[in-house]
Amino acid sequence: MLNGLYTATSGLAMQQKRMDTISSNLANLSTIGHKREVALFSEYLPNPTDHTNDIIRQSDYNKMINSTVRLDDIKVSFEQGYLKETGRDYDMALSTPNAFFTVDTPFGVRFSRNGEFLLNENRELITMDGYNVLSNMEAMQPVVIPEGSTITEDGTILLDGAPVGNIDIMQFDDLTALQKTGSNLYVAIDALPEPAENPGLTTGYLEGSNVNALTEMVKMIEAARGFETYSKVISSFEEMNSKAATEVGSVR
Repeated sequence: MLNGLYTATSGLAMQQKRMDTISSNLANLSTIGHKREVALFSEYLPNPTDHTNDIIRQSDYNKMINSTVRLDDIKVSFEQGYLKETGRDYDMALSTPNAFFTVDTPFGVRFSRNGEFLLNENRELITMDGYNVLSNMEAMQPVVIPEGSTITEDGTILLDGAPVGNIDIMQFDDLTALQKTGSNLYVAIDALPEPAENPGLTTGYLEGSNVNALTEMVKMIEAARGFETYSKVISSFEEMNSKAATEVGSVR
């Protein structure tokens, strides 16, 4: 009976984690460049190499009552978000989902889809947090935008039609190598990016969150119902355990 309680408890924890992930998505509905997260779960069964291989452990019933649910991963969905026009010269959006701006932070180079930029007193392109946007990731060279210049779709900075700089836009073939580090930034884990061939940079626009409010609300309702169901199952187990202790196990 306790095994069933453990299984139900793992299901309860799973629904709670789903709810936390969905709540985080909804909280970032209006965050520029935010990418929604999806919690992935799998069934956990005792490893047969760690236990005696006998007919009881191999029975379908035993597998059922000993199985639990565990969190495998929280996957980031890099689907393209909608583009909204702002009209501001240094707001930038990328239309290629695997392309990223490179940013120099106190913790090293980070990658971002958030193109809400400003110019500092040296006309260097910076993020809202004051971090330099890079024109050369290897040399850690900041982007400088001269007055009167324009920026092309590939990130080239033109002054009177001549290139005078660029924005270092990188792409990843394997987006699973990117890990969120907060402030809408990502760090690459055991992966090296390549220069984006066609990033589709557009000035005067920002990429919105790719969270769909209606979809997330439906998922939240499902998770809430699942949580309620598992709570009732746990209550039933506790009631049965109580009866087993006070009635079945009593001496008459």
